[in-house]
Amino acid sequence: MSNVISLHSPKSNIINLYEVVDEDGLAIWGGNDTTDAVWWLRKSPLNSRLLVTGWESNEEDAHIVGQSLDITKLVYSVMAAVK
Repeated sequence: MSNVISLHSPKSNIINLYEVVDEDGLAIWGGNDTTDAVWWLRKSPLNSRLLVTGWESNEEDAHIVGQSLDITKLVYSVMAAVK
């Protein structure tokens, strides 16, 4: 699933961090595995959201790149289209 959408060049040292948050914005789960992200979203309370953020990382430090994107509707649209 990680090959479906990319926010940056595959040769970049930017990684995607996914976070499932409840309707109040409190974190339920976070990580970089897309399959786990969708699983946690599906098992989370109603109105939870799936956010993705790019992080530039080297061996010593990581820095956020841009703002978080809410991809909840995109994920649910794809899930509904798959039969």
